[in-house]
Amino acid sequence: MSQGFQFDERLSALDQIMLRAESNPKTRNWVLSLVILESKPDINRLLEQFERASREFVRLRQRVATPATPLGYARWEADPSFKLEHHFQHIAMPRGSNFDDLLEMACRFINKSGDLDRPLWEAILIDNVKHPAGKTAFMMRMHHAVADGMGAVQLFLSLFDTSADAPPRPFADLPEVNSRSWWQKASADIQDSIPDALALGQTTLKKALKRVKSPISQWRDDIEMASSIQRLYGSKSTPGSPLLAERSLDRQFLAWDFPFPPFKKALKTLGWSVNDGYLTALTIGLKRYHESLHCPVDSVPVTIPVNVRKGEENEQTAGNHIAPVKLNLPTGCDSPHEIAKAIGANVRASLAEPALGVMNWLAPVIKGAPQFVVDKIADSLAEVDIQASNVPGYPFAPYLAGAKIVRSYPFAPLPGVAIMAALYTQNDVAQMGIQLDRASVEDPARLQKCIQEGFAEIEALASAQS
Repeated sequence: MSQGFQFDERLSALDQIMLRAESNPKTRNWVLSLVILESKPDINRLLEQFERASREFVRLRQRVATPATPLGYARWEADPSFKLEHHFQHIAMPRGSNFDDLLEMACRFINKSGDLDRPLWEAILIDNVKHPAGKTAFMMRMHHAVADGMGAVQLFLSLFDTSADAPPRPFADLPEVNSRSWWQKASADIQDSIPDALALGQTTLKKALKRVKSPISQWRDDIEMASSIQRLYGSKSTPGSPLLAERSLDRQFLAWDFPFPPFKKALKTLGWSVNDGYLTALTIGLKRYHESLHCPVDSVPVTIPVNVRKGEENEQTAGNHIAPVKLNLPTGCDSPHEIAKAIGANVRASLAEPALGVMNWLAPVIKGAPQFVVDKIADSLAEVDIQASNVPGYPFAPYLAGAKIVRSYPFAPLPGVAIMAALYTQNDVAQMGIQLDRASVEDPARLQKCIQEGFAEIEALASAQS
């Protein structure tokens, strides 16, 4: 599949902050897709696909060049020593291993440190896999600075096909290698800083003029903005769960899948969006988990990423186009209808917050700040128990080098929270991927069972209602 991609040579300030957080193992920002294949792909064709994809989605051939001064932006530049063998492995699972062993390998893979002097991705083709849908797996991890969830879906358009015998696409030209001297970087830093300074000056001037013209109105706006920032990004307003309070670097993956059409039909019957239904299922599952361990809680703080893409023609494909929003999952509610209503109201209120895009305003200012400032921001975003994301995939079954993709389990970073849950839907199959902190979740199997029961309860509720 071919796709017109848009790329900026500069990292956004938010992406640059994500990369700087890499120095702390707790806040490493790698995402991973674990794919199950119906058959073994042709290895030569797969390598050819990667070569082609790296010329279309050029981030696969680019490394990050740091700015010469704190004024500038890091930039993407073609890696002159790029070799596919630095990023790709072909291995086999040991005899007698099972799917849990594959998940353990994937968990180690996503959480290992990365080589930031090379393009920020790695992939592994794995034989001898034990999974009901296939015996071959493919997993690929990349840094969150390369793309967010929606960007990753776009990335894979350059790697996947729509059929097993799809004709090969022509190769695009290699990206130009253009290494800059320190003086060239410093000059670019100065040029970078001028638009940011002008924008900041214009905003400050507008506010000053408005304050002179209508001081009371501006004062109210300032108070509302400060309150909005506190609601979205401030310290958590409700206490976290005592069951999920401990933190460590000991991680574990959970993964399962289920047919998506029955769940989607249930949501239509109930009048809920997919996102409301997903968060409601998580809430029901967490409620069951806490009650089964004799520790009920009224709410569990969560952060969800909101997609802020506008669909503009020149919008960048890569990088992050998200705004993190903090909510409380109402685990104290007994009715799924009450849970969904509360979640929907909270999400809509958050989308209307004036501070929703404040990180994009602040990021250019703080991208060059001392490391402790970056660490403080990362810690503030981790002041919840759970992060949850929901990414829609393709409405068809893609193919990788002739092999049909039958499952795609998503795994996102665990930046100092207890649980990171991700839902990915593709070709009428819903796939759940959870990364958790073993110090926070004492019974992972129980947690998985409770969340699965949450999805099932929604389907049963809709069936009874209809």
